Amino acid sequence: MKNRLNSNNKVPNKELIIFLMSTFFYTNMTSMVNNFRQAYLINVLQLGSSTVSLINMICAVACFALSFFYAMIVDRPPQNSKGKFKPFVKMATIPLGIIAVLMFITPRFPLPIMVAYLCIVTILNGAASYFAGTVNTIAYVITPSNVEREKILSYRGVSNAIAGSAPWVIVLVIGLLRKPGIIKTEEMMYIVSAVLCSVVGTVTMVLGMRVVKERTVYGDKKENPLLGYKDIIKNKYALLVVTSELIMNIRNISGYLGIFLATALLGDPSKYILFGLPTDIGAFIGMLIVNVLLKRFNSKQIYICSGVYSLFANIGAFYTGVLFFRNPGNFSFEAAFFGFLFLIGMQYGASNLLPSMFQADILEDLEVKTHKRLDASLGFFIGIGGTVSNAIVSTVAPLILYGKNSLIHYLPPVLRTVEGVTKTIYLTQTYHSKVMMLVFYTIFNGSFMLFAGIPFLFYKLTGKERSRVHAEVLAYRASIAENDTGNKVEVPENQ
Repeated sequence: MKNRLNSNNKVPNKELIIFLMSTFFYTNMTSMVNNFRQAYLINVLQLGSSTVSLINMICAVACFALSFFYAMIVDRPPQNSKGKFKPFVKMATIPLGIIAVLMFITPRFPLPIMVAYLCIVTILNGAASYFAGTVNTIAYVITPSNVEREKILSYRGVSNAIAGSAPWVIVLVIGLLRKPGIIKTEEMMYIVSAVLCSVVGTVTMVLGMRVVKERTVYGDKKENPLLGYKDIIKNKYALLVVTSELIMNIRNISGYLGIFLATALLGDPSKYILFGLPTDIGAFIGMLIVNVLLKRFNSKQIYICSGVYSLFANIGAFYTGVLFFRNPGNFSFEAAFFGFLFLIGMQYGASNLLPSMFQADILEDLEVKTHKRLDASLGFFIGIGGTVSNAIVSTVAPLILYGKNSLIHYLPPVLRTVEGVTKTIYLTQTYHSKVMMLVFYTIFNGSFMLFAGIPFLFYKLTGKERSRVHAEVLAYRASIAENDTGNKVEVPENQ
C-alpha cells in the first residue's frame, strides 16, 4: 500500500479554496476553446460547412478512441505518495495552456494541409485537456466522507459554472477594443482572450497542485486494466447513467448554435455574454436550490423533475424570443426573453451538479463489488454517451447551420477593407434563420433534457441503499489501511 489514509480526513479551508481556484481556472481555459472554437472555424477561417463537419468528426472519433487508453493510464495503481491524479495535472497543465492558444492561431496553408493542422492541434488539445482535467476528479478523492464530498462537489459545480461564463466576459471586453480599432479583427479578439485565459489557468493550476491532497486509500495490486471496463459494463447503474448522458448531450446542438444566434440577434459574437450570462446565473441559483432540495428529496427525483421543468422553460424562451426579434427595441419582450434564459439556466443547476454525485456513488458501488478504484475508467465509460452525442452534434451541426442545403441558412461574416483597415462585417440574417436557430436553442434543448430523465426511473442507488454502500466502502478502506500499517484505523463516520 503506497497511498495511506491521511490522519486528518477533513479538508482545510485553505486547501479547499486553492482546489476550487484550480478547477475554476482550468474550466475558464477550456471554456474559452469550447465556446468560441466553432465560431473561429466558421467566421474567421471561413471554412465550408462540410470541411468543419469533417474536422469535427475526425477529432471526435480520434479523441474518443485515445481516451480509452488515457483512462487505463490514469487508473493504474499510484506508485508513490504523490497521489493518483496530481502527477497528471502537473504534467499536462503547461502543454494545455500552450495548445489552448494554438487553437486560435492557424497558418494559412492550402486547405488539405490546414485541415490536417487543425485536426492535430485539436487532438493534442484533447489529450492535454484529459490529463489536466483530472484536477476535477480530485474532488472524488479529496476526502473519504460522502457528506463532505457532496459539499465539495457542490462548491466545485458552482465555481465551474461561473468559470464557464468568464471567457464571455473576457471576449466582450476584448471585443470592445475593436470599436476604437486597437484589436481590428475577430481572430485577434480570440487570440488575445485565449492568451489571458491560458496564462492565468496555467499558473493557478501549477500552484494549486502544490497544496491539494488526495485522501482516499488506494490498493497497489496491478491488474489488467481491461478488467475494470468489464466490471463497469456489468454495473446496471453505470449503464443507466451512460444512457442518460447519451440522450442529454444531444441537446448540445443548442450550445453549438448559441454564439451564432447571439450574432444574428445582437450583431456581434462578443455579445454572446448577454445570452450566456442569464443562463449561467440561473445555473448558479439552480445549484443552490438543488443543495436545498437534496435535504428533502433524493438526486434521482430532482433530476427527473428538472427535465420536465426544462421543457416548459425552453418553450417559454422560444415564444418570447420570437416576440423579441419581431419587435426590436421593445424592452418588455427583450426582458421576458432573457428572463426565460435565466429560468432555463436553473435547470442546468441540476444537470451540471447531479451527474457528478451519481458518478461518485457508482464509484463506491464498484469499489465495494470489485475492490478497485475505477475513477478514470468509469469517467470514460459514462463519457461514452456524451462523446457519441457530441460527435453527432459536432458533425451534423455545421451542416444544419449553414451551406446551400442547411436547415438554418446562417450567413457567415465577411472581411471588408474600410479606409485602409480590414474589419469583420456581420451580415443581417433572415427571419427564417433566426426562428430555426431559436428552435434548436430552446425547444430542442428542453426536449432532450426531458428524455434524459427517463433512464433514472430505474436507478436505485439512493436512500438506504446508498448509505449501505458507503458504509461498506469505508470499512473496506479502513481494513486495507490497517493491513498496510498493522495499526487499527478508525472508520470515518458515515453521515
